[in-house]
Order: sequence, then structure tokens, then C-alpha cells
Amino acid sequence: MLKILIGLTAAAATVLGCYFGAEAYFQHRIVGEIEANFAQIRAEGGQAKRGDLAFSLWHRNIAISDIAVEFTAPRPASIKIGHFSAKGLGLQGGADFTADTIDMTNVDASGPLAVPDGVTASFKLPTLQISDFRGPTQLQSQLKSSSSLDMYRFALEQLATVKARSVKASSLVTTTSGNVDDANSETEYSDVVLNDIRNGQIASISTGRLRATVTVTQKGKTERITVELANYEMQDFDATATAAVLDPARANDAQFYRVQGPAKVGPSTIQMDRVPLFRIEAMKVGEIKIQPSKFKVQDILAFKPSPVTAPDANKIRGMIDSVASLYEGMQIADTEITGLTLDVPQNGLKLAAMRFNLDRGKIGTFALEGLDGKSPDGPVQLGRFALKGFDVSGLMRQLSHLVTSTKSASPEAALGLLSALEGIEIRDMVAPHKKSGKLINIENANLNWGQFVGPVPSNTRFSFKMTGPIDSKDGEPFTVLRDVGIDYATVSADLGQTWSENERKLMLDPVTFEIGGLFAVTAKASVSNVNRGLFTTNSQQALLMATQMEIGPIEIVVRDLGAVDLAIAQYARRQQVDKDTARRVIMERIMKLDAVVPIANPTTNALTNAAMTFFEKPLRTLTLKIAPRAKLPVMQLMQLMKTDPSAAFAVFQIDAQTSP
Repeated sequence: MLKILIGLTAAAATVLGCYFGAEAYFQHRIVGEIEANFAQIRAEGGQAKRGDLAFSLWHRNIAISDIAVEFTAPRPASIKIGHFSAKGLGLQGGADFTADTIDMTNVDASGPLAVPDGVTASFKLPTLQISDFRGPTQLQSQLKSSSSLDMYRFALEQLATVKARSVKASSLVTTTSGNVDDANSETEYSDVVLNDIRNGQIASISTGRLRATVTVTQKGKTERITVELANYEMQDFDATATAAVLDPARANDAQFYRVQGPAKVGPSTIQMDRVPLFRIEAMKVGEIKIQPSKFKVQDILAFKPSPVTAPDANKIRGMIDSVASLYEGMQIADTEITGLTLDVPQNGLKLAAMRFNLDRGKIGTFALEGLDGKSPDGPVQLGRFALKGFDVSGLMRQLSHLVTSTKSASPEAALGLLSALEGIEIRDMVAPHKKSGKLINIENANLNWGQFVGPVPSNTRFSFKMTGPIDSKDGEPFTVLRDVGIDYATVSADLGQTWSENERKLMLDPVTFEIGGLFAVTAKASVSNVNRGLFTTNSQQALLMATQMEIGPIEIVVRDLGAVDLAIAQYARRQQVDKDTARRVIMERIMKLDAVVPIANPTTNALTNAAMTFFEKPLRTLTLKIAPRAKLPVMQLMQLMKTDPSAAFAVFQIDAQTSP
């Protein structure tokens, strides 16, 4: 029995010795790694120190207090951690270590921002918790470059060396100060969470609430801006792709890199001194891709205007061109901002949604929807306003040349601005009609252009439909409606013009015009032998090209929608006769029109008969097909119309038909 007891005692002593020996070894190893990192910081000109260190092998825990690190290169910065603890420590191949959880308290960091230069920032975190962490045991060598972008890229590259299931901070307060327009800011984040960090990617980043206050002092006046955001979340941030985009070695890389997935935030508010409160219910941003060959942030950062002298025109153009190139190197998927409200006293302004996307410097569609406001004369509403095919980069470059040029803008340069836009759309617009208390309603309006020949669009189309009150000053044909007690009129039109370079033909199609309750007119026409030289701002050249153009066939269709009956009723009332008598008198007057045109014109009788048939009964359709009897230059016709209208009429073959 004594031997057994002695054996157990010896075994226990051996186990205890091994345990405490192992604990001493691992503590020595950990302390060694920490001191090695501190030594590296000191060797590069910085300072590093710590307080007490406690280690437990049984729980694989470590705790360190009062960590203080100061860097001198590439720029001065400092980090202080009141208490650091890691639980469930492990070593992976000697180069990495793992921890089930890492907790830090009273984290305080400060230093210059990478962008913009000259601004110092501080960061305070009361608590920071990291779960399922894996990262290198030793710090990488400090960056030697002091370039802002190099510093930012270096930080992104470090992210690729660590993994974590989550990073959480109950709050984060950042402050900035510097020499940028005497601006200072303070931003407070709450409930910050980063999930699934691995291979330089973060699956999601979220914060429960953000409150930022920016104070700007200019010319002795201080302005304060306060922004509050709630429920921010971003998916799939790719630090590796972002670092690649900022790498100077990829300056010629035309590939687009996806740097982040969709993001959303809301509700949000923006408050400025002496400016009404601005609210946003929600905002969703599509995924973002960047092209390194165009996205050259370094060119913009290199532009440092002098506080004493104004920059010259070349530098301004260069700056604007760099920003335009930046947009060309971006792709932002469909983005929408909803529930916008501006709290203007007595005249609040609301906007249901703003939508846009960006692809290589162009916005496919920029739309404002559901505008609701008030003016002194009445309510203002807008269902939709949209800019289509908006070339932001192209417009910036054109404007930069116009603004910085020492010469007056030429007509070509001014008209060339049209090429930055493909069209405008308006739907469901309601606005007050002067001070009458009545409303004008624009159901839709569209203006599109394209196929530019130099600065001039060769294809255009304009259409609209609107309803408005009939004013006492409105002339014919609205007088007919007003006289029978109709207060509102609906007018619509659709006018299109296209040019075919291969056929050298200019076509007017469609051409429609309608006044509800009165009539509708549709037409189509063509002009041949139209050369591209016509599309110019040079009037002499355009006139020369016009001498070569020839009139083609024309078709006009007139549909009666009530105008005939209204005109007859109005005539009968004014002449104090019955409607049948009024109709007969009008038809007799049409027959007398034959005297205006020479009898030698064989089309006169057919045209007169068609017009009489059109007036016989309501709601009929009159179709005119007009064709030149021979080649008819446009300029010749214009001259005939000035000197001899009868002869101008006679050069056409006219086929007139009435139906039903």
C-alpha cells in the first residue's frame, strides 16, 4: 500500500510539474511573441509598452493591461488599450494564433487619416469583442511610404491575413479635425457588427445607429450639419478587390472589380443650421464595381489648390477630367432613395422616390417620383421626372471647356451639351394655372433625341398630353369649347423626325395633334436628297444644303371628334339660324373656294367635294394624299408660296377621300 501511495504521489508530482512547466513554457512563448512585436515597433522608431500579463494554460486564456503603442512612420499614430483578454488560445503552425474570443476595453486610437491629407482622427471604443479569431502572431513590417493611398491599401491588405466569425462594438466615437475648411466632426456609431471575415472579405457590416455632427467655420461664420442614420447594413465588402483597385501596378487594368454588394440604410435625417430638417425613410444602393484604369484617386488627391492664388484653367480642366474619369471607372447597380421629406413651414415638400444607376460614367435613368408640394398659387405634384441616358462624365468634360475657356462659347459647343443626354420624361404633373384656382395636368411629356451629326441630333421625338383650363384670352379653336360652356381642354401631340444617311431621306413620322372633343390630325411626310451637311450650326452651310432637298409624298388624316357640330352650333347661334341652315351656308362657302384656285387644277373639285362631305355629317375622317407632280426642290416651293400660292398649290397631285 505504501508503495502504491508513493507511486501515485510521484505521478501527481510529475503531472503537476508538467502542467506548470508547460504553462511556464507557453507563457514564455506568448510573452516572447508580444515582446518581439513591441521590439519591431521600437526598431522602426515607435514606442510600445504594456502592464501586467496573466496566463492560464488550463483555460488557455491571456490577459494584458495598459497596452500603449506609438508609431512614428509612415505617419505619427497611437493606440491605447485599457485591457486585452483572449480566451481559448491556440497556435496554428507557429505563424498564426487562434482565439475563441478576444475582448478589449477602453480602446483609444488617434492619428492622421489616409484621405484627406492634413486631417487627424481619433477613435474611441469602450468595448470590442472578436469571435473565432485567427491571425498572424507577428506584425508585418510597417509601411515605408507616406502616401495616403498606400496607407489605405496597406490596411486593406492586412485584413486579408485575418479571419473572424464576428467583430462587435457596442459603440464607436470618432472625431476629426484639421485644416480642411476649418472643419471638425464627431461621429458616434452604436451596435457595430462585422460578420464572417475571411480571405479579405467581410460578409456583412452593420450599425444600429450613426450620428455625425460636422462643424465648418468660414469667414467668421460657423455652420453645423447633423446627420443621423439608422439600420445601416452592407453586404460582401471585398478588401482584396479594393486594394487591387488602388494598386498603382494596375493602372492599366480595364477589368471591373466588385468591391461591395448591396447596402441599405434608413430612416435618416439631415439637419443644417437655418435650413429645414431633411428626412429619408430608406436608401438602397446596388453592388459597386470599380475599374482601376479609370478610377485614379491619386490624380484627384494630387490636386491641391493654393489658398492664395486661383488655379489656372489647365489645372481646373485636369481636375474635372480626373473626376469624370473616376465616374467612368464605376458601376453602381440600381439604387433608390425613398420617403424624402423637407420640413418647410406651411409648404412641406415630399418625394416618394429617387432612382438611378451608374455605368461607366453614364446614368441610364435618373428619376424623381411622387413629388408633392405647395406653391403660393396652389398644390404642385409630379408623378415622375426622369433624365434618360445622362452622360455625367461627358457633360463634366464639356462644361469644363466652356467654363475655363477665355473665348465666348460657340454655338457648336453650346449645342453639343445635348449629346450628354438622350431624353427627358414627365408624367402626371399637376400645377396651378396662374391665380385662377384651377389646375393644369400634364399626363405625360417625352422629349428624346439622338444619332448626332456633329453637335446636332438628326433624330428627335416630342410627345405630350395635357389638360388645362380654357382662359378667356385663348383663341380658336378653344373659343368653340368655351362658348358651349366647356372649361377644360385636353391637348395631345406626337412629333417625330428621323434621318437615314443611307437613303439621304428625312422623314416626319409620326406627326399627330389632337384636341379632345374637337379634332385629331395625323400626318407623315418625307424630304429626299438630305445630306449630313444640313445638320450644322452654320446657317450658310445649312441653306446651301437645303437647296438640294426635294419634297416627297405627304399624307394628312383629319378626324372629326366633335368640332364640326360645335362649329355649326356656334355659327347658328351667332347668325340666329337653325343648325341645318348653318350647315348649308357653310357648305356653300366651301364650294365658293373653287374660285380661289384656278379651274385648270384638276384636283380642286375633288378636294372641295371631300371637304363638303366631311361637313355633311359629324365624326367623319378626311384623308389627303399629296404628291409632287415632278421633282420639287424645297426652296422652289417656298418661293412659290411667297409669290404665287395658286401655282404652289398646282404643283401637287392631291387625292382626297372622306370616310365613313
